[in-house]
Amino acid sequence: MEYQYDEESINALMKWAENGQFPNELRLSESENIVNLRLYIQANLYDIQAHYPDAFYNPAINRLYRIKEMLEAGGQG
Repeated sequence: MEYQYDEESINALMKWAENGQFPNELRLSESENIVNLRLYIQANLYDIQAHYPDAFYNPAINRLYRIKEMLEAGGQG
């Protein structure tokens, strides 16, 4: 999936992250095991809220997109 960084897309992603129901843990990849998913999402939201649209912080946006993809696919990594 190609990620979108326009304001409308980011606002939709942040709304999803703020209102979603999440498991406690998520294995995002072989080397990424998130043990407190809610806290991890909140930390990325803080980065986005504080720094958007600075492209240096796009990795925070990418992490939320990857979590959303994984959860919507029903996977746990």
